[in-house]
Amino acid sequence: MSDMPAGKVDGVVRFRGGGFAPGSKWPIALAGFVALFALWEAAFVLRWVNPVLLPGPIEVVGALWRLAGSGELWRHVSASLGRIGGGFVLGALSGVVAGALIALFTTSRSVGIPLVSALFPIPKIAIMPILVLWLGIGEASKVATIALGVFFPMAVATYGAFDNVPRNLIRMAQSFDVPTHDIVRK
Repeated sequence: MSDMPAGKVDGVVRFRGGGFAPGSKWPIALAGFVALFALWEAAFVLRWVNPVLLPGPIEVVGALWRLAGSGELWRHVSASLGRIGGGFVLGALSGVVAGALIALFTTSRSVGIPLVSALFPIPKIAIMPILVLWLGIGEASKVATIALGVFFPMAVATYGAFDNVPRNLIRMAQSFDVPTHDIVRK
């Protein structure tokens, strides 16, 4: 009998498993999508759900094809992209400015952190009725909702980025008389 412990072969410990290394198999993923669409079509054909509430996938593709052919789809997509772009730019710019102010100035930090912390968890779509009352039902309330959805993550990320700069680097730059605007910029 050998003096080697179980699991060792010629003095080398054998590999005992694959660990938790998840993989992906595209045929299974495709089969999952096909099954989902088949279930969806079955729910429509067998009237398990009201067709007004959940039209079948064939009807959805047909409507999409008709809208694309008539040009209506592109008109609506471009309007949506305009709203998204405007709201994103407005929210990103104001969020970066607010985050920088919170990070750089004690007064802004004292006011900004509690406000951002209190308002960030509120779903922005829940604020939509107030925005509609204030701004009307037009484009402004839609853009403002998107801007609010972008503002808070940008403000938190900007504040966090400023705050995570190592203090010793800032102090070193100050000791070399680097101007404050250069320290902030770099």
